[in-house]
Amino acid sequence: MRMFMLAMAALVLTGCAHTLEITVPQPQVTDRPSARTPTAGAVSVDITPPPGMPMGGYSMLANRGVGFRTRLKARIVYLNDGKGNAVALVQTDLTAGSLLLHHQVAAAVAERTGLRPGDIAITATHSHSAPVNYFDNDFYNKHTSSGSGLEPRFLEFVLQRVAEGILEAYETRRPARVATGRKDIYGYNRNRSLSAYVLNENVKDMDWDDPQAVFRAVNPALYMVRVDVRDDQGRYRPLAAFSSFSVHATAITPPVQVYNADVFAYAQKDLEWAVQRKYETPWPVVHALTNGTQGDMAPALPNRGDNLWGNFPVNWKEARELGQGIGREAIRLFESLGETLTDEVTVNSAVRELNIREHNTVEDITLCHDAVIGNPLAGGAYERRAPWLAAVPCLHGGNVMARRWVFTNGCQGDKRHLLFSFLQPLVEPKDSFPNTVLFQLIRVNDTVILPLPFEVTAESGRRMAARVKLELESAGDNRVKHVWVAGNSNGYFGYTTTPEEYSRQNYEGGHTLYGRYSTPYLTAQLGLLTHDFLAQGQVQELMPSWEYRLKTNNFYPKDRVGTDARRVLRQPAPVRAHTADDEDYVAFRWQDVDAGEIRYHQPLCRIEVKTNGPWTLLSEQGVPVHDDGYDLEVRYLGHSAEGMGQYEARWYNPVPGAEYHFRIEPRSEYPALVSRAFVYRGYADGHDGKAALVFAAAE
Repeated sequence: MRMFMLAMAALVLTGCAHTLEITVPQPQVTDRPSARTPTAGAVSVDITPPPGMPMGGYSMLANRGVGFRTRLKARIVYLNDGKGNAVALVQTDLTAGSLLLHHQVAAAVAERTGLRPGDIAITATHSHSAPVNYFDNDFYNKHTSSGSGLEPRFLEFVLQRVAEGILEAYETRRPARVATGRKDIYGYNRNRSLSAYVLNENVKDMDWDDPQAVFRAVNPALYMVRVDVRDDQGRYRPLAAFSSFSVHATAITPPVQVYNADVFAYAQKDLEWAVQRKYETPWPVVHALTNGTQGDMAPALPNRGDNLWGNFPVNWKEARELGQGIGREAIRLFESLGETLTDEVTVNSAVRELNIREHNTVEDITLCHDAVIGNPLAGGAYERRAPWLAAVPCLHGGNVMARRWVFTNGCQGDKRHLLFSFLQPLVEPKDSFPNTVLFQLIRVNDTVILPLPFEVTAESGRRMAARVKLELESAGDNRVKHVWVAGNSNGYFGYTTTPEEYSRQNYEGGHTLYGRYSTPYLTAQLGLLTHDFLAQGQVQELMPSWEYRLKTNNFYPKDRVGTDARRVLRQPAPVRAHTADDEDYVAFRWQDVDAGEIRYHQPLCRIEVKTNGPWTLLSEQGVPVHDDGYDLEVRYLGHSAEGMGQYEARWYNPVPGAEYHFRIEPRSEYPALVSRAFVYRGYADGHDGKAALVFAAAE
């Protein structure tokens, strides 16, 4: 989340918003399915919304999505150890989780699956090109995206898709084997807040002027849980991987206009396609790659310096190269785990839900009672600043003017209050901030996963993991090898930094809402949860009730009944890249049902090639060229007077030589629509303009 901008205007706007009261019934789980053998199921469901939703992460700088390039998914891995314990690990291509969504999903699936709320973790890749207006608090519903307020229809849509996915994974479970592992990979992330990182008391001999230091001051860990299941012939084949890598999904910059999963799309799909091809699995392979401790981890793109005066252009090629590099590393780790697969499986969970304003003391650590926004939040993070605003010294994270010089002994320490301490509560009431944290621990064999609703810096995550590991070892449990924090899970609270990092008041420290002791407090709570879990055998402590009162807004497209036909508006035409950041593409326009009926979450467009007979789906180097791949983009252009939608499909990086056409899948009562066949010749060898594409002879 980038900025706290135009606060007074936002206040006026939300004053006119409707308020929605939501009560979620807490499920009472009494029957937990068990069998004599471990089982697993996995599924990927599409959560790409219709056009019009504000995209989150870049706050007021973000556009509203007009279409998509790389779809947004929720990937679910269900594991049952055969001893009465089960978990559902959910990865979403969204900016962050939502506690409200978590509660609703838990209530929806409990009766059929026996899953308790603590058995379900809803994690996120932290894409900055995905909708976010589904949070459990007004503050982030207002400021994370360019639109203010909860969008109830988006919440309902994601709830339905995720709940259906969990139920499908549960219903399709098969006898399973599991392996866990870790691989350290470098060159894919770098520390964007090195000046704060080097202040950590345990960081020695690191020169923040060394250009290579940013690549060493990272969390390099790629964690994975591999799951194979038994097919109908009795052989075990790969089904899924639930994995984590720490990197901000900000390779795609704020000017982007379409929903996308950023670098994670490529790492997820490359593994899915490669494993399915190699092992010829009778089911789709699922790679649920989620984020870890990415609070200060930027994607390792070419360093162009800071962006004080404007946003960097969108560069899909760089995002793809980085994402596919992570994908190759994930495939290697996946293959290496094949030797350690076992049907001796143990899974379990523990959860403690706390209002941290009411329970703000643990051990000898006291958290600030009230959330406070720091000045650096307005200026944004390095390389993804709020242009011009970040040039103001008191708003530029790390600048001496952006932090306090005196009166730094309070719990908010060096933080300078944005809009001053007396004015901020008038603009943003303290009750509008998130306050309830779902502290959670999920164990799969020798791996412990710690989902948290914070963007956790790398060093903060190490301290949390070390405390949990210490609690395990102190209780005599030396079997756990891997402990990882999954940030942005089950809700969103902004950042948490170490006290040392916080004192610098870079962007991450300015966005640590509850003060300098946030990481020590969270670390202690996770340690206490682990201790109690080991002592009691189970911890499932929830709030007395799940009740919400949230301001709402409408971003979904209006329902329009079209009175015209589905038809071609413009036959395929080539478009040449204008800069090195751009890509050549072929564009095709058509008229269809309007945005409210187009159902972006279902297959819509593909490129077919004619090869000695019938038309078939084009595949380039193992990558299918359809709208669930990398290079096919769909955009909504607007609506006609007859209530029909107008759309454009763009095929980026088209392959010269063969005969192709666009195929638009059926919608409503309309059959499939096919463009005129064409041969793409490209812009090489002197081809220019229309000469880059020629139409094939009429059939």
